[in-house]
Amino acid sequence: MRRLSDQEITDIRSKADIADVISQYLPLTRRGRNLWAVCPFHDDHDPSLSISKDKQIYKCFVCGAGGNVFTFVANIEKISFLQSVVKVAKNVGIDLEEALEPAVPVDPRKLTLIQVLKESINFFRYQLNASDGLMIKEYLLNRGISALLIEKFEVGYNPGNDQCSRFLTAKGYQASDIVATNVARVNGSQLADVFANRIVFPIHDEQGSPLGFTARTVLADESAKYINTTETELYTKGLIIYNYHRALPDVKKAEFVIVTEGVTDVIAFYRANIRNVVATLGTAATPQQIRKLRQLHWHIVIGYDGDAAGQKAAFRLGDMLIKANCTVEVLNYRVPMDPDDIINTYGEQHLVQIVENRVAWMDFLLDYSQSLYQLDNYNQKKQYVLAMGAQIKNLRDDLDRKHFTERLAAISGYKYEDLWSLVAQSRKPEKTFEDASVTPPKSDCSKAECEICAQMMISKEAALRFRDELGYLSSPMANRCAILIIDSYRNQDEIVLADLLTKATDPALHDFILWLSDWPLFPKEANPASLGEAMTKVRIDVYEAKIKKYKMESAQLIDAAKKAEIANKIIEAQREITALKRGKKED
Repeated sequence: MRRLSDQEITDIRSKADIADVISQYLPLTRRGRNLWAVCPFHDDHDPSLSISKDKQIYKCFVCGAGGNVFTFVANIEKISFLQSVVKVAKNVGIDLEEALEPAVPVDPRKLTLIQVLKESINFFRYQLNASDGLMIKEYLLNRGISALLIEKFEVGYNPGNDQCSRFLTAKGYQASDIVATNVARVNGSQLADVFANRIVFPIHDEQGSPLGFTARTVLADESAKYINTTETELYTKGLIIYNYHRALPDVKKAEFVIVTEGVTDVIAFYRANIRNVVATLGTAATPQQIRKLRQLHWHIVIGYDGDAAGQKAAFRLGDMLIKANCTVEVLNYRVPMDPDDIINTYGEQHLVQIVENRVAWMDFLLDYSQSLYQLDNYNQKKQYVLAMGAQIKNLRDDLDRKHFTERLAAISGYKYEDLWSLVAQSRKPEKTFEDASVTPPKSDCSKAECEICAQMMISKEAALRFRDELGYLSSPMANRCAILIIDSYRNQDEIVLADLLTKATDPALHDFILWLSDWPLFPKEANPASLGEAMTKVRIDVYEAKIKKYKMESAQLIDAAKKAEIANKIIEAQREITALKRGKKED
């Protein structure tokens, strides 16, 4: 581990365009000078997150979230600042992995369980290429799973006679650890292989560490075609996105991710050279899986099976993804098959064409929902129209709403004009960075002190003048801001807002600087006269505060001599105020 210098962090920030980075997580639309997105930090439906390419910052006008590129990555991925710097650096082709803090020590027991799984994978892969596995490998090859794919997905074979359990025991692993991975179970006084007589597919976490297995039987009389690892200390099905670690670079390149049901679906897409694909290992997606999919990419294509069960599951998953502010599309197989069957029946190119011709979520919804209603019945048709109308109304783009209103009219037989009146909605006025509040957040900073800090942000001369002529501000927050600005000018002549936010490690100071940058009265250029007036006002405010304090003290006194002493202090403070005001007028 090594410490990153401020200059290194600044260089990385300057090379990483905030809009490019945020676009990997959120769909962006341009309105005016800025880009806009649905805010991921609160329950947002109308885009309220504004991204300024000029300032290289983002800000939500509803929840107040904001900052630079490092802040965004740290908050959306829930990682540390240093981890976000390393991640952004990698995005611009800079490897800083050695700068990361040492990983939190992993529980030695979990390390042992992971090692048991790795040894099991090695055993299964060896057995697939041994004499007992030759017929199994031939079967895989005949199914179109090439030797290259077998190697990539670490496919193996577990023969009978509890050979894996005996192998692991011979390697010195404790029976309790072998059972804890669900590779074996206790059968009487012995260990019995869980995946005996099965083709075995390893399952990994996002970093590529093994967690468990899914396994297909090779016996005709086996009741369960597929079985998975049961819940263990490592394996929790509802937390896993299969193939995440392999798919990540291809997802970034393709700018969308295909979500399938299972392992063989993923492999089928790889057969067609489509690699931006993952699986939920079943159709009952969990909120945790939705968050992980969202971290992979905001643009998600659902590739569940084309049968009734698969389409029903696609409907449920799509609804969850839409609520998570994802852009959703669906693969239209047109036949009740899974991807593997489609390739085996129609060829790999047919699957490629299905991906290229994927349909919008609203198209899928209009078609699928017809099966939920009896459209020959007036009341049911009305319910269908109202339900679809509500979905169309939520679309953010007027063109989209008009297009799908026309589709709904064609399906239902209602007039377009009648349906449009149902779904049309007035757009909210566009927000701008100038819509910020005049009052600073959680700060007693006066207008004059805000003016001084703002002048200092845009002018080194202003900062040096403040340092030499005044040197303090009454508001603790403004004073901290001023100190940070002066410190930032030590080795540079200009301040970049995005870099200043990086240095503001205290969240309150960070928010104050972000607010100040959008202050409606923020000066467009340095103004020495305004700076001078503001500093005079701060001095006057200090003397007025003293007078107020003296008067309160005098009111508590009885002694005439002490009252007279305080009266003289008040008079002296008033003289200073008068002199300051006179000097201001003369200027």
